This record gives sequence, C-alpha cells and structure tokens, in this order.
Amino acid sequence: MSKPETPKTDIPKTDHADAQKAAPRAPWDIPLPFQLPTPEAFTQMMRDQIARTQGMMDELAVYEGVAMQRARTAVNDLAKLATDSIGYMAQLSAEWRKLALDAGRRAADAFGPRN
Repeated sequence: MSKPETPKTDIPKTDHADAQKAAPRAPWDIPLPFQLPTPEAFTQMMRDQIARTQGMMDELAVYEGVAMQRARTAVNDLAKLATDSIGYMAQLSAEWRKLALDAGRRAADAFGPRN
C-alpha cells in the first residue's frame, strides 16, 4: 500500500520587498500624483501669499477709513439732529405755556363781570 499523497500547496515565497508592498502603509508613504515643492519654492509661495494678504489688508484699510468717516458723519448729524430737536421741543413747550396762559385769561375774562 502506498502512502496517501498530500496535496501540494504552492505557496510562493516572497522576498522582503514584496512583503513591504503588501503591508499597509502610512498616509505619508503613499506616492502623490504631483511633486512636492522644495523648501525654497515653499518659502517663495509663502512670501507671495503674504504679499497678496498685505495687498488685501491695505485695500481693507481704505474701505475701513471710508466707513469710519461715514460713521463720524452720521454721529455728527445725529448729534445736530438731537440738539435741534431739543431746541424745537423747548420752543414748543414755551409756546404751549403761552397759549395755555392766554386761554386761561380769556376764559377768566369770559366769565368775569363786564364793565
């Protein structure tokens, strides 16, 4: 009787390089579809970005100056309006007191004895 044959399993032998390809990799190990900039290029990009930001901030300062001037004008106009309103209210109050006193005198004259 012969020995039963065991099925042969062909397990390919892998070398270390193949094992590394199959192993999960960290995100920074994944090859990128573009080339990363060099430190000099990155520095230049940052300088360019800062220059663009400076330009934007300068333009924003101009708009802010206009807005501040408009706010000052509005506050001055409001102060003038409030001052004029207080003066007008005082004038109306004086007129009302005068009219009320005149009406009271006429009413007293109307009910008083006639000469």
